Formats: sequence, C-alpha cells, structure tokens
Amino acid sequence: MLAKVKLGLISGSALALLAACGTETPNEETPTSTPESESSSSMESSATSDSSSVSSTNFEGKSFSVTYEQAVADFQEAYPDAAISSVDFDKDFGEYTFEINGFDDTQEIEWEVNAETGEETKNNTEKKDSDFDDQELMVDDVMAIDELIANSEEEAPNATMVSWNLEVDDDTKTPVFTGEFEEGNNEVDVLLNAETGEFLSTDND
Repeated sequence: MLAKVKLGLISGSALALLAACGTETPNEETPTSTPESESSSSMESSATSDSSSVSSTNFEGKSFSVTYEQAVADFQEAYPDAAISSVDFDKDFGEYTFEINGFDDTQEIEWEVNAETGEETKNNTEKKDSDFDDQELMVDDVMAIDELIANSEEEAPNATMVSWNLEVDDDTKTPVFTGEFEEGNNEVDVLLNAETGEFLSTDND
C-alpha cells in the first residue's frame, strides 16, 4: 500500500513538472543596437547637419557658404564691444557679400565678407564723428532672413530679388528689412518690419 502511495506521488510530481515545462515560452531577444549601427546613425546625422549649415539663400542660382547668422557672429567675434547698425547683402565686383556696419564708443566700423568663399574682404575703422547718429540694430530680434525674403517676394511676385538690407529707420526707430528687386528695367524696393515681417511699403524707381 505504501509503495502505491509513493508511486502516485512520484507520478503526480512528474506530471506537474511536464506541465510547467509546457507553459514556458522561449525568452524573446530584445534587439540591441550595435556600435556599428550607432556610429552609422551618428555619421548620417552629422552629415545632415553639415549640409544644412552650408546652404543659404540662393540668388541667381548661387549657393553661399556663409549665412547671415555666420556673418553676424564673425563680426561680433572681431568686435565684441561694437553695436551693429546695418547689414547689406549685395553683389560687389561680381560676387555676393555681407557688408556689416557698426560702431562702438570711439569708432565706426565697416566690415565685409565674401558670401561665396568666406574670405574677409573689408575691415575698416575710423574715428566716430561728433554728429554720428546711427541706431543700433538689435539683430537678435530680427526674424529669420529666409522668412523676410519670402515675405518680400510675395509683394513683388514678378520681380527678381538682387539684394537686401537691414537697418533701423531714423524716424520710426523701427528695424526695417528692404528687399531690392529688378523687374525688367525697373527697380522695386519692398520694405518690411524686420521684427514682425509686416509689410510696410513699396518703392518703385
């Protein structure tokens, strides 16, 4: 009788063990990134960033290696105590340049960089006149240049933009973006509030 009880217990334990084994599922492997894939992803991200930092606004089908932001930063690095009074993007001797005018307590500054090559092409200073009255352009408050260009192009849809300017209006003390366009033999200037992008006026020559 005792032998039968022992046999029954053993059989029950075996069945329970088999049942437990049957309900177990294989461990699912969690995909992990390999150093190679992480490196590849990092390189792709870096390439995208580098590409976007090189591109700028196109004029006459040209692409520029220097952006407005880079030109301003370079000027501020060269003259950390100076205020900026105006920024011009224009063609000079067949090549587009950023010309930045500024001032500090004692001098006026005229600085220029080639937008296509990044070469500094002008760096002049002179003693500030007693009647100097240029206003500081708060560059950090200016809208994105690409947005200002797009807004001005909407006001002159049949014209081609050839240059632009940023400076403070002497009368209203408002920062003004002026997009300069050519339409046939005519020149058209579109003026926008440089902080809001609001249309101000159009001048035809």
